[in-house]
Amino acid sequence: MAKLSANGIELLRIEAETEITDPERAVTWARATRTYHSNGKILQKLDVRFKPTSFEPKGEYYSYGWKLYGKLKKGIDPKAHVAKIVANLHAKGTDTKWHIITGGTAPVIIEQSRIIRAIESGKSIGFCKECGHSQDGCEPDARNYTCESCGACAVYGAEEMLIGA
Repeated sequence: MAKLSANGIELLRIEAETEITDPERAVTWARATRTYHSNGKILQKLDVRFKPTSFEPKGEYYSYGWKLYGKLKKGIDPKAHVAKIVANLHAKGTDTKWHIITGGTAPVIIEQSRIIRAIESGKSIGFCKECGHSQDGCEPDARNYTCESCGACAVYGAEEMLIGA
């Protein structure tokens, strides 16, 4: 059994449910849940509902527990990989069996001390709320400027970020 807490921060959790109508199978329903972690490991859990029996007239639910499903190759950034998966799922819309449960890209946390240093420097510095990149040429009250690193319209002036924009 794999342990969720032993694999770093969970970046994304997706799941796919399937109703099974094959009379030869012992189960009538299955759900696969995958989690993508900051250490590059991908864990999967399979939950099933067995067919009713004389001992369990309503059928029995069973979870096979978390198992290691895969690991990202060296050099692949887990956050970038998760962002790619999220983008693919959004692009497919309802044409996919997988659905996002929690996560997406991990939130970017910009330390308050970093913002204060930018203000004290006297330079016009802003920060991207999507990727954390700092960029010059931002007015103190800037909002939704285009980031030169990731292209998102999420750059805010340092002073604007400090007051909680």
